[in-house]
Amino acid sequence: MKRSIIPAFTLFLIYACHSSQTGTESETKKTDSAKKNYLPVYDYLRAEIAGVDSFPLRLVRYRIVNSKTDSGIITTPVFDQLAKEFLLPDLDSAHFEKHFEENSFVDGSTNLVSFTYSTKDTGYGLKRVDILLSPGAGVDKLNSIYMESISGNKDSSVISKMSWKAGRNFRILHIRQPRTGPETTSQTLVVWDSRE
Repeated sequence: MKRSIIPAFTLFLIYACHSSQTGTESETKKTDSAKKNYLPVYDYLRAEIAGVDSFPLRLVRYRIVNSKTDSGIITTPVFDQLAKEFLLPDLDSAHFEKHFEENSFVDGSTNLVSFTYSTKDTGYGLKRVDILLSPGAGVDKLNSIYMESISGNKDSSVISKMSWKAGRNFRILHIRQPRTGPETTSQTLVVWDSRE
């Protein structure tokens, strides 16, 4: 009688251990599949820049400093240099997914899908990213990207507000706040397609 109880108990222990391991594995799989798939902001921007670089477009830059506007035609390398400001290191996938929260909704009045990414980090760096997508058949099309970042040193801080209208233009607004002295603003607008 004792011999039949021991093997039955042993089988029960083996089954219990196996069930525990299977549960852990399935929980790990659930956690992995629940990982958010953030929009590839960096990749969107790189694709837009490459698109402008690949066509012979008329690139016009407008600079507005202290209410004075200056404009002129720029070359593709100058465009690339200006557009590089959008390619912030904080957009690296690992950093972005770790430090930013995503919220999204569909705006019924504009029929656009809105994604907002924000961080609670109060230091320098990227603070917010808003993306608007136009829903399409199978693929959503980028409409616009808006970003805010803060940089600085011991003498001043700079708030950068940047917007990118897909296939049309980008705008960069810098608000410089020195430790002493008045605040200054400068704005750069680069247009390669002026259609509305």
